[in-house]
Amino acid sequence: MRILKNFLLLYLFLLASCSTSDDSEITLADNGSNLDCSGSSNVFTINLDASGCTVDIASELGGTSLYSESISGNTRSITVNGVANHLVGQFPNSGNPNTIAPVSETYSMNVTPQLANATTDGAGYTTGVLFSGVVIEPYTAEFFIGSDGTINREWNITTLQSTTPLGLDCNNAHVQPTGRYHYHGTPSNYIDGLNVNGTEMVKIGYAADGFPIYYKYVYDSDGVTLVALESGYQLKTEPRGGDGLSAPDGCPDGYYFQDYEYMDGSSTLDACNGRFGKTPEAEDEYYYVITDNFPSMPLCFSGTPNPSFSFRP
Repeated sequence: MRILKNFLLLYLFLLASCSTSDDSEITLADNGSNLDCSGSSNVFTINLDASGCTVDIASELGGTSLYSESISGNTRSITVNGVANHLVGQFPNSGNPNTIAPVSETYSMNVTPQLANATTDGAGYTTGVLFSGVVIEPYTAEFFIGSDGTINREWNITTLQSTTPLGLDCNNAHVQPTGRYHYHGTPSNYIDGLNVNGTEMVKIGYAADGFPIYYKYVYDSDGVTLVALESGYQLKTEPRGGDGLSAPDGCPDGYYFQDYEYMDGSSTLDACNGRFGKTPEAEDEYYYVITDNFPSMPLCFSGTPNPSFSFRP
């Protein structure tokens, strides 16, 4: 009887051990779905210290900044040379090996833009051009790279993060190999030079679909009070779901654009960082806003972007 009892106890122990092992295998196979990501930290960072830029790039290049605009019929044409009319950071630097050089570019857009039936993703576009002579390009050419060296373009790394320095200066801008200087976030030194301090609504450029772009201070619903807006994007609270080898795993922390989601009702700005409201030029018009929180620059178009802004073949 004692032998049978001991055998039964051993059998139950082994059965329990097998059950524990099976549970462990299920946990390993669920790609972190059991992670609690509700309190994840955010690696988002943006430089708002205008004093960090000390280089007069126009003088250094022996030329001038160019922003030239003309209108013919219903088409606005803008030519810029990428030489900022404000101070910039030092390039090359430890995170960006490229040197600023003049790059002449001409863009076209509709003078009287209309909202489209659906939004257009800004990836693959220069999304706008500012009066500083510099363009907006929020997306990057950096993506998740798998263990076998394969690039996963479903996961795009944002520049506005503190994990991997990409050589941004105080204007949250850096330089492409062609010498093209471009903004990824709030152009702090440019904004500082315009004395934008919340006492007026200041237009700073145009988006690729023709709608105007303003910095964060805009008229509230009363058409009189100026308020500082933030976008409606927040970190997702569910695990990324990847295996860490072919796609990122763990909790969303703001390293990738895909770590964020737009939350309806959290801002008066829509998912493209745009809204309708009073501006210095109209009682009610659609416009975009550059904010100091993610994504800072509009990530999509509410109108139809002009093909001149596309850099896809």
